[in-house]
Amino acid sequence: MKNRFVVIGYYICEYTFSPSFLSGISKKNISISGCLCNHEPRIFLCHGWKPNGDKQEYINCFSSKEKYIKMSEEITELLNECLFATDGRFLRKENAMYFYKEYFNDSKHILVSVCAKDEYIKLLGDDFNIEKNSVSEIDGNIIGCDIIGWDISDFHSFLCNGLEKQFPDVKFNSYGLLDETYCKAEQMSISIQGMGEPVDWMPVILHKIEI
Repeated sequence: MKNRFVVIGYYICEYTFSPSFLSGISKKNISISGCLCNHEPRIFLCHGWKPNGDKQEYINCFSSKEKYIKMSEEITELLNECLFATDGRFLRKENAMYFYKEYFNDSKHILVSVCAKDEYIKLLGDDFNIEKNSVSEIDGNIIGCDIIGWDISDFHSFLCNGLEKQFPDVKFNSYGLLDETYCKAEQMSISIQGMGEPVDWMPVILHKIEI
């Protein structure tokens, strides 16, 4: 019997140079953790969001101010419908694909889905909003595994805490993700419970969504 996997959500990740403390892992990285990677759209930088919205630096990321405002209005509406979370997580694939294609379709960004065994979803808590019927068969364009933990409004990665040092023989790929099997990531997550952030560590698989 196959394991049942659930899609936790979809993220538009900025594929950027790794922070200095991860330089020994990969030159560039993506992550579900906001500590390691920006996720688009960055809701708190959007039009009308005080105190950090409407700043020129973020507006310049778009082809025009009008497009920035349109994006801001659309993502705020999605947030109000509980189909987008402030950490950058889309609940529905179609919404994530729309925003990627319309606003972030370039070499700097990668659209991913994040999946975990059904048994781990309870670790996210009763208030964690998820599409109940999101079942994923683990095949297709897998780009790596990670070990993450939910902390109120954002995910941490075990890399945020340097917990990869507990596993000197594990391999990482060019995305800064674990180049190991899900089973191996699962074993690792069990062994680091109680370490680092006060979260329940859980293994996840990331798929790259092709447009």
